[in-house]
Amino acid sequence: MILSEKVFKLSAFIGVFIVLLVLLFGYLFFEPFLTEDTINIKVINKAKFGNETGKYFVFTDDEVFLNANDYYQNKENADELDKIIYPGSNYKVKVVGIYLPWFPRFRNITKVLEINGTTLSREPLKLD
Repeated sequence: MILSEKVFKLSAFIGVFIVLLVLLFGYLFFEPFLTEDTINIKVINKAKFGNETGKYFVFTDDEVFLNANDYYQNKENADELDKIIYPGSNYKVKVVGIYLPWFPRFRNITKVLEINGTTLSREPLKLD
């Protein structure tokens, strides 16, 4: 049985679309493992992203970072990080993402490890 040309083109289009969706969501799921990096930054300024909760911009000399809650990066502490990030301070941070100057996607700050050379201590475990 011979398939018509229209059915073949439609099935090829749907197949390519499904493959692209799988690649996109696969990348989003594995992005923290593939692109996580620890860097030193000096904050010049920071700003809230409009009226959205849990979304902030952090400006440095070389790059603009995003401090936002993200399901795929398992990050829910954007508000807490914004309270400890101040302009004029140096930080050692973990970031996730790829920075491309011509593409409007910012790397996300997931953890602050050091502030002005002082390592942040972990909170003690709470036993119930």
